[in-house]
Amino acid sequence: MKQESQNVFWKQVLGLALPVALQGLLYSLLSIVDQIMVGEKGPTAVVAVGLASKNAGVLNFVIMGLTAGLGILAAQHVGQGRLERIGKIQGMIFFAGLLVSLMFFILSFCLPSWAMHLFSADPKVITEGISYHRYLAFSYFPMLIIAVYSTVLRSAGIVKLPMLVSLVAVPLNAFLNYLLIFGHLGFPALGVGGSALATTLATTFEALVLFAFVYFQKLPGAFSIQSLLKFWHFDSEIKQLWLLTWPLLMDNFSFAVADAASGAIFGFMGTSQTVAVTIMMPIQALIITFFAGFGTAASVMLGHHLGRNETKAAYSTGIKILWLSLFAPLGLGGMILLTMSSYLSLFHMSPFSLNLTKIVMVLMVLFVPIKVINMVLGNILSSGGETKFIFYISIMGSWLFAVPLGLVTAFILHWPIDGGFVALSFEEVIRLILGIRKMKTGSWLNNLVAEVN
Repeated sequence: MKQESQNVFWKQVLGLALPVALQGLLYSLLSIVDQIMVGEKGPTAVVAVGLASKNAGVLNFVIMGLTAGLGILAAQHVGQGRLERIGKIQGMIFFAGLLVSLMFFILSFCLPSWAMHLFSADPKVITEGISYHRYLAFSYFPMLIIAVYSTVLRSAGIVKLPMLVSLVAVPLNAFLNYLLIFGHLGFPALGVGGSALATTLATTFEALVLFAFVYFQKLPGAFSIQSLLKFWHFDSEIKQLWLLTWPLLMDNFSFAVADAASGAIFGFMGTSQTVAVTIMMPIQALIITFFAGFGTAASVMLGHHLGRNETKAAYSTGIKILWLSLFAPLGLGGMILLTMSSYLSLFHMSPFSLNLTKIVMVLMVLFVPIKVINMVLGNILSSGGETKFIFYISIMGSWLFAVPLGLVTAFILHWPIDGGFVALSFEEVIRLILGIRKMKTGSWLNNLVAEVN
């Protein structure tokens, strides 16, 4: 019986985690390919793309915060077999996401110079970044559509469809990069701007295809306009949504701003040093997004258990997934170190920048397992409504430790960028200790939709 239970666990985890992991891997590989192509234009172009994409990164984190609340409630509604109750909260998140996306669109399209000056004082980097901002601004609305429908589908255990759509969209993006950055097959050579335009076109394609599949096949999330607009009638369910969502929204926004502040700290260290972190970031993102599948599996499986009041099963499942999230990144990190020299040979860097990049890559491999565990811990605790706790430890880690230490090491102690990276990453250790202690208490094992239903 125990063996059968273990088989069910592995089937569920891998069935949920692998498609999400593959989708994340595709996007991370796209970032690396994009960076290599842009790298042909020189270090200035690489830094410009890395810094200009911070605005989209902040928006992405905000959208993730909004959809996280949707995902928590949707998973528990699915666990109780009440999919029809998802429409109202989906509509609320859509409306809020549209308002936020509009604000970021105005910033990127109308005020790109101001946005770039926040991260760099290099005139060449700023000029390249302005072009990138304006083309990328049009991707913000389809980005929201993808996030909302993917969240609802995953909450219902449908994870293959978003992956399959990405399987087409990502190669399309890479091909458009090839055409628009370098001007092949009669297309204009737009350089850095071409990279952003390729992303916008591919993201729009992905959003349209996903939307069409959901509605034509009447999948979870295919609600009528009337159902989506029911959020205007404020009730206990919408109140519950915002009680869950505002801490996650503020957490993601705070983290994104702190990440942008870190980018600014690195940016003012000079292009020759900033390029080391800029080249490392897609590799770090590759590992984290690949193992984001464990976080998704935790959210869905625990949400279903808690919706059915199966608290013991939820706790046991959370512990197992947490152990997986510790050991799996170590193996992938080792593989990255073995192939690091070959990867770095693709970039045109000075010996100084190359040596610094190698050091930063090693440090990243040491810290990234802790980042993955913290990510999965956040999913586990949030599945039962402990979103305020996640917000508080994130705020403390980012603004009491990471950013102040980064500022001190960069502008007072004048450490090189590898020391700055360690200082900015130390907060992950604090968050890990507090998160593990919270999980052991079991206070997060809550059915959030019992009263609503």
